[in-house]
Amino acid sequence: MENNILDNKINKIYELLGNNSQIVSKKIYIGTGQSLDSAIIYVNGLADKDRIDRDILKPLMIYLQEDISNKESLEDYICKKYIYMSNTFVTSKIDEVVEYLKRGKTVVIINNNTSNYIIVDTTGGVHRHVEDSENEAAIKGPRESFVENLEINISIIRRRIKDKNLKIESAVVGRRSQTDVAIIYIDDIVDKSLLNYTKERINMVDVDFISSSEMLLQYIEEHTYSIFPQIYSTERPDTVEATVLGGRVAIIVDGSPQVITIPTVFIEFFQTVGDYYERFIVSSFTRFLRVASIFTIITLPSLYLSFIKFNVELIPLKFIVPIINSRIGIALSPFFEIFLMEIAIEVLREGGLRLPTKVAQTLSVVGGIILGQMAVEAKLVSPDTLLVVGISVISTFLIPHYEMALTIRILKFPLLIITNYLGILGIILFWFVIMVHLLDLDSFGIPYISVSKSDLKDEFIRAPLWKMNKRPANVGSNNSIRQTDFREKFRRNKLGKKK
Repeated sequence: MENNILDNKINKIYELLGNNSQIVSKKIYIGTGQSLDSAIIYVNGLADKDRIDRDILKPLMIYLQEDISNKESLEDYICKKYIYMSNTFVTSKIDEVVEYLKRGKTVVIINNNTSNYIIVDTTGGVHRHVEDSENEAAIKGPRESFVENLEINISIIRRRIKDKNLKIESAVVGRRSQTDVAIIYIDDIVDKSLLNYTKERINMVDVDFISSSEMLLQYIEEHTYSIFPQIYSTERPDTVEATVLGGRVAIIVDGSPQVITIPTVFIEFFQTVGDYYERFIVSSFTRFLRVASIFTIITLPSLYLSFIKFNVELIPLKFIVPIINSRIGIALSPFFEIFLMEIAIEVLREGGLRLPTKVAQTLSVVGGIILGQMAVEAKLVSPDTLLVVGISVISTFLIPHYEMALTIRILKFPLLIITNYLGILGIILFWFVIMVHLLDLDSFGIPYISVSKSDLKDEFIRAPLWKMNKRPANVGSNNSIRQTDFREKFRRNKLGKKK
């Protein structure tokens, strides 16, 4: 009868877990005198077997040398005296037991008439170690990046932000994948309406599975048909630290090295964490180049096309003759020259993403040179066209965020088509539509294009760090003061010494 109790408990767990072949169970005897039948259950690949052998099986099978058959609160007694693990507790809810098993914990079952289970944290398995950030490299600053393990990512944030007001809430998204999600914020800084709205949207997601933060991002963003990204994602812990302390909400998805932050404004995609590690003059100059590159990437090829096809009179006289000479014998029209070269560059770039790093670098450099040289020699494109396309392509490397860079690269193609028919008027109309669209966008209630006098210190330029005393006004927060003007004391002390 007693064995039936143990078997029933084990079978119930197997049934709720779907009789998965990865489930491992081992029956053991514990105690002296009237030994008790017991069992441990864990999911292979999610739990650390070495910890199970060392900290569960060894103490229970070797060191437990007493008669425990008549002990009251037996599970609690064993949990406190014989299991050498810090995160250990007792539960009587079978549904909780199943959820803990799915997350790498081990269950100890004792053959008695109680419905209690001992839960031991043996989370382990294979995961990638913390490494340098590949997609957001910085010359200065920390070298670490997030990984695919949720607990490791949370520990990285906790190590950086030791404030007692740091809050980490848990959620589960995906009916079948049951993916763990962590919502991170600073309780006395974050705007509560923003926080509640964010949690509400996450809880409303009703899908089979979520495998990455990028998928969750697409489910919860406001304007799904817009080409512009409205939620920022990063793999750098220092970026998340800065955004959370600025009043934003960070979302970590288990299994994804990318962390998303909410809300997001347009200018944020042209800022990097490296800006704050450099002198403010240097950072301001690089930011100016990034913003200017938007117009270079999108408009330069179309502007060149408009000058060649519609507005030759706008070209300075000393450039007209060289341009005309370079176009003698060219088989394609200016529009098809630019369009085909841009497409060829995008093909090379997209192909390079799917290849090993060293091969991709060779393909991008050598392939681009050979393709351009052969196109000029074959009289398919003129050297001037190749130069314009080259400047446009090189400018894309200035955009630090991949999604925004991809958006800007795509926008040049519809502008080229419009310019081929309308000339400069088409360029003006195109930019008018884009600006209206950007002004209409918002990210979780925050205008996508938001201009505030106090925020100008950290948008198109970067003011000295000691001048940025307030948190971003466009995000909104319960505590707008980031730092005091302590450098005023330096100046006073300096003047006092001179006197």
